[in-house]
Amino acid sequence: MSLQKRLIEYQNELSSLGIRDYQVAHLSANKNESEGDYMLREMRIPFRILRILVTIVLAFLPTLVFNLPVGGLARIYAEKKRKKALAGSKVKIHARDVMMSEKIIFSIVMVPTLWFIYGLSLVLFTNLDGPSIALAYFSMPLFSYIGVMSTEAGLIDWKDLRPHVMRLFPSTRRRLQNLPEIRKNLQKDLRIFVKKIGPALGEVYFDKVSKNCG
Repeated sequence: MSLQKRLIEYQNELSSLGIRDYQVAHLSANKNESEGDYMLREMRIPFRILRILVTIVLAFLPTLVFNLPVGGLARIYAEKKRKKALAGSKVKIHARDVMMSEKIIFSIVMVPTLWFIYGLSLVLFTNLDGPSIALAYFSMPLFSYIGVMSTEAGLIDWKDLRPHVMRLFPSTRRRLQNLPEIRKNLQKDLRIFVKKIGPALGEVYFDKVSKNCG
């Protein structure tokens, strides 16, 4: 089977399992581990799934309160501006630049406005004293920033969730266990292929080799 066909089949297998190439490296098991170690490692999978789900939920809470309302309104507002820009221009095809800039401008204005609304609500609808309200109000930028960072971490964890879930099923577990060896063989054959055809590229290849060696 040709190297190209093997690469295509490998990519199709990754797409079928819903995982990325970088995640395959985390699937490889230690060949020297005992059966008991293997069982313990497999038993930890449900706990890893639970940890990822808890992380995603915790990441969603500050985002839901501080960022999601503005994000939803910004999307609606930017979409209207995008349609208006498309209607008035014969050059723009998608007007994504307009949409992005309008989202940024809208968020710069609306995020502090949302904090002000929350602060005013604390004054009008709660029995908190002045220092407590002030502390809550000035903590809002911090929680908003935490929401952004935790959402990013939550999205990464969400991508890593599927391989753990797939390993709970015997049929897909076997497919996942075969991937590290397939990837290793492809890497070896790709290096051989590059070394074989590389010199034919001339300076492009040799300059890159010299830079890597340096």
